[in-house]
Amino acid sequence: MGKDIISSMPNEIIAMILTLLTFKEAVRTSILSRRWKNLWTFFFGFLTFDSSMKTLHMYRDRKTMKLKKCIRFVNRWEKFMSNLEHVLRSITSPSLQGLRICIDMGNPQKLADLIKFAADKSVRVLDLDFSYHFISPFIGVSDRIRNVLSLTLVQMQSLRNLRVLRLAAVDVDDEVVHYFLATCRFLEILFIKESRILEHLRVWGHGLRLKHLELVECKISHIEIYAENLVTFRFNCFQKIETFNLEWVPSLTEASFGGQYSCYLQSNMHDIVLHQLLSQLLVLNLELRAFDLTFLQGLHKFTNVKHLELTIPHVCGMELDRPISLLTAFPSICLLKLKFYRSRLGSLPMQPWVANLECEFPNLRELEVSGYKRDPSQIEMLTSIFENAPNLKKIAVDPLSAIHVHRSNDVKAWIRERNHESTMWFVDGLKQDVPPHVELLVL
Repeated sequence: MGKDIISSMPNEIIAMILTLLTFKEAVRTSILSRRWKNLWTFFFGFLTFDSSMKTLHMYRDRKTMKLKKCIRFVNRWEKFMSNLEHVLRSITSPSLQGLRICIDMGNPQKLADLIKFAADKSVRVLDLDFSYHFISPFIGVSDRIRNVLSLTLVQMQSLRNLRVLRLAAVDVDDEVVHYFLATCRFLEILFIKESRILEHLRVWGHGLRLKHLELVECKISHIEIYAENLVTFRFNCFQKIETFNLEWVPSLTEASFGGQYSCYLQSNMHDIVLHQLLSQLLVLNLELRAFDLTFLQGLHKFTNVKHLELTIPHVCGMELDRPISLLTAFPSICLLKLKFYRSRLGSLPMQPWVANLECEFPNLRELEVSGYKRDPSQIEMLTSIFENAPNLKKIAVDPLSAIHVHRSNDVKAWIRERNHESTMWFVDGLKQDVPPHVELLVL
């Protein structure tokens, strides 16, 4: 029998080997031998705790009564928190590459401990996602359980090594955000979602390295940005915008807009400030608004945009004049993504189309569609694109709905697999309209 060379190595070397694994795989090595039982505690890679799949399976369980689901949810939540506390207490390595925790509602009483742990381990990536995805009985409760990250709390710790900070359903105000920007000199990615107290935000600072900024479902009404290194910006908030100034963003090439500001932008592309902003972008994502079916006329042409993504609320029979008319403003696109999702609109009376796709898209090579349901309006929109894109090479249909695009990778993979067969059936109805030289596939 061969000699076990790895087991004879020093703990530090084994820890480096373990870091090449995921944390779950590293923990499993504890069964190899008595020597390996506690070697996982030397792990210094990326620590991940994610309950997304278990929550999804509970939500999809049609056989279990709702009350039993709730009891099971609470039991698993308590077990998750207990395991998390045990692991964080057991890790002995002086540093970690990153920490990701994804659990519905989180635990406000433990937030300070999580921040202290992240600071003590000098993490480069901190990702706390406490968004609520479970069933309705806890919605009211989840609204009252708020994970508040106060200025006092963050000032007590040092997170100066942070490169990436992602906070979902964690309440932070402008002072906390400014403190992170001022003290985390290496911070390049900042993502904030569902913060109830973030209303005013000014992003600025000498030597700011920030390259990617995402603000989603916050209550921001005033925002000013001076960030010379900012490359991508996503803003999807539903509060009425009083102040929106991108004063100095010379490196910005990719932007995504939803909510109130997206509606304003679509109707005011002629505005000189907006025109200057759109004219420097290569990638633009727009989320359209339910009930807004108006046809846009006289739009400027933004030939700089090469990748366009439209998220479209839709129900059967609803005409698609607005997205059709928007397409005419971007004749130079190479990649077009259309993301349909079923909105809560009631049935609409059929109306004759107003918009016609009169311009050609000679550079369009790839079209990606999600949320396709074989609806006549969708088919008419897609065929009009086929007819005006002579160099189209590929059409990819994604079984993943737009409402799930920001879930964890394992959840997205499960949903794609679950919807794959029905999506294939939907796509069969489109084949007769696809030009013969174009590849049609389901992701």
